[in-house]
Amino acid sequence: MRCTVFLPAAKGRHGENRQVRQGTPLNPVRAKERLVAIYHLNVKNISRGDGRSIVAAAAYRAGETLPNDAEERLSEFGGRRDVVANEIRLPSEAPPWMADRAQLWNAVEAAEIRKDARLAKEIEFALPRELPRAAWLAVARTMADAYTTQGFVVDLAIHDDGTRHNPHVHLLMTTRVVTPEGFGPKIRSADGRLFVTEARALWARTANGALKAAGVSVTIDSRSHAKRRLDQTPDHHRGPDPDERRARRAHARKERDLMRHEEPDNDLPVPDPDGAPIHPRELDIAEARMLDDMHRLAPVDHVERDADLDHARAAIDAQNSREMAEDEAVAYRLAPEDLLDWLDQPALPDDPGDLQTLERWEDHLDWLELDSQQPVTPADEEIWQEPERSRR
Repeated sequence: MRCTVFLPAAKGRHGENRQVRQGTPLNPVRAKERLVAIYHLNVKNISRGDGRSIVAAAAYRAGETLPNDAEERLSEFGGRRDVVANEIRLPSEAPPWMADRAQLWNAVEAAEIRKDARLAKEIEFALPRELPRAAWLAVARTMADAYTTQGFVVDLAIHDDGTRHNPHVHLLMTTRVVTPEGFGPKIRSADGRLFVTEARALWARTANGALKAAGVSVTIDSRSHAKRRLDQTPDHHRGPDPDERRARRAHARKERDLMRHEEPDNDLPVPDPDGAPIHPRELDIAEARMLDDMHRLAPVDHVERDADLDHARAAIDAQNSREMAEDEAVAYRLAPEDLLDWLDQPALPDDPGDLQTLERWEDHLDWLELDSQQPVTPADEEIWQEPERSRR
């Protein structure tokens, strides 16, 4: 960020009551202007003793949903819009499975036994607003690779809400030595203050090199005002302001609503049987036309008495003389509406040949008549006796 700093003349012989003010100078004539960039870097510990979960922390920074084996649930942070990029940087001796974010941090959680164990180390630093967006990932990788050479596995994530108000980087690092089999003992070099001092100096060198490569004349300095011998009140990291965040979200939501034309849910197109979209308005028109056709009275066909009878007879004869297949003829004969047509027809005279055939067959069936049969006497009946079995 660029800001103009005015240094008014000191009051008193030894410079006491020297004031530093941002904004309009007290004395514009004696004011001195210079461009500065804000420096911010913070080193944190993620500890189980604070009730933290490293899987949830990794999921939040990466904007993903990860299975949390220790808590037997999902750490759901997928769909975050402020995650610009995320990736895992591995040391040369790391096994390939550590490139998977879920496996990596669940293994870290399982490797720690103590209830107050330090699960990970995190370095968070702000990206200068003067740095082009295209250079963000390069500087983040440079910082991460500086720690992978020391044996750390680094999970980096770049966050920005789209307004370039507060672009920053998270470096989430493991705390144990990496071996091809997994994790070894703790890396104790990350415990002292020297680790913090070196991290601050490393980010200053990396950022200044990126700013110079981008053609920006602004630099950052990791040293304090006291070490730089500046008689200036240092700034305090204010942190997030909930009111400002709510106001920015409301403003961004309002702009999106103005730019986006939403149709109501009941006005969305639906597919036809062939898959082509049909708008509901077209469906309503087609439905109204169909209902009109259904309720419209069909015209009554009037047959005049003086119609062409010859034409009607010719049509009936053509229908009767139409050739039909055997299956069609059987189906016609078995049709329910024609099943009893023979009742309406007059009886045909008996054929003499048919009568003789019928009488001949009746003579063959005389033996079925019970009256003509002779009764059977008991003497004629043979009494069947069971043969006597031989005794042995």
